[in-house]
Amino acid sequence: MNIRKMARRFKLKVKRSSRSTKIAVCGAIVVSVISLLALHASTQDAQAQVEAWKTKAQQLEQEKNRLEDKIANLGTLEGIKDIAQDELGLVDPDSVILEPEN
Repeated sequence: MNIRKMARRFKLKVKRSSRSTKIAVCGAIVVSVISLLALHASTQDAQAQVEAWKTKAQQLEQEKNRLEDKIANLGTLEGIKDIAQDELGLVDPDSVILEPEN
């Protein structure tokens, strides 16, 4: 159905919009599109930041688990040996050390 016929049916007056109204509507559309593009870019930046924080959280969780295991092993004989070897450079007297020739 044509707009003019619908207007007559509902007894509405239809008149052409002025040039300033058309410019205002076009301006509003342009501003809306620019705003949507800026919002989209902002959303992508936020999503990238969320992914970076998730990666960091996973790394921290792994480090926490490693430290918890290390704490749990501190009082055991194996834990003491690990500290002596890794941090102090000590070697078990029964161990054989092979060094490659250069």
